[in-house]
Amino acid sequence: MKIATIISSIITLLLLLSTMICGLWLKSGHSGDISFHMNCGIASLVFCCITFILLLITFHHQKKGK
Repeated sequence: MKIATIISSIITLLLLLSTMICGLWLKSGHSGDISFHMNCGIASLVFCCITFILLLITFHHQKKGK
């Protein structure tokens, strides 16, 4: 479970950085296809929720083990 949490955290971080870059790209006025930027933002939110749930489960198991 710990490895899944780490992998999910890395994916979430990369997606959030991509979302920030997409937001800056949209702000500069070079928005060709808005659906790509929206999909990037939605994916980052989904992975953020998955990572949060995995972190809660991991911390619960660690606390329960003590």
